[in-house]
Amino acid sequence: MNLFSNINFLFHLTINNIKEYVKKSAEIKSDKIMKNSINWFGHATTIINLSNKIIITDPVFSNSLGYFKRLVKKPVYINDLKVDYILLSHGHMDHLNFSSLKKLNKDAVFIVPKGYTRIARLLGFKNVFLLHPGDVYRDDFIKITAYQANHDGRRFYFGHDDESISYLIERENKSVFFAGDTALTDNFKNISCDVALMPVGCYKPDRFSYMHCTPEQSYEMFKMMSCPTMIPIHYKTFKISLENFQETEESLLNLNDKAIKIIDIGETYSF
Repeated sequence: MNLFSNINFLFHLTINNIKEYVKKSAEIKSDKIMKNSINWFGHATTIINLSNKIIITDPVFSNSLGYFKRLVKKPVYINDLKVDYILLSHGHMDHLNFSSLKKLNKDAVFIVPKGYTRIARLLGFKNVFLLHPGDVYRDDFIKITAYQANHDGRRFYFGHDDESISYLIERENKSVFFAGDTALTDNFKNISCDVALMPVGCYKPDRFSYMHCTPEQSYEMFKMMSCPTMIPIHYKTFKISLENFQETEESLLNLNDKAIKIIDIGETYSF
């Protein structure tokens, strides 16, 4: 990594975040969570209802991550949220947030990738299950299949590279794919589901492409799947890279495909 380019990146990232502290948090929707629906809490946090079983992905409820301010308000349902399943894709701070996990009910089934079983148990969760790529969790209500994401899953950038996982969630006749965080990959080819939650943020500077995808690359992965609906996530919440959120949304609109459902933070999509 070029030292000058990294310093330049951190300088502009810091300035962009300092500017946000003089702005009010943006208003959002706060739709109800309904049967067979997805509500986007922000970034990679989604609340999925499959036949009244509640699944949460990468729960981050904090108003800040270090000096990264949450740019938008939070849906009010968070105050009374009780979940049945928690899915952790990997350990980066914008996906694994300790204070947020502490607020969730500890009897939930907690699915984690390699490297995070002990942490989940130390946080008080009683039903922790480790999945490697290709593994399946199954109980009387749900089936969850793990896929390998193209992403470095380590909490910090040293030591062994932990796995980063994407999940296919199936219950009764409904299914949702949660990609987590990933660069372009064909690992999701031919996955069949009703809705795909696909990351579209954190792609600038260009060197981030080894771990993240552009909106166009996210769409390319979606088109490899057998799925009628793509919901873009992993943007509009924290400024952790240099792209403009409006630019991201324009890129999605320019793809000119009605299969892409752009929803607001706090909005519920029923299927």
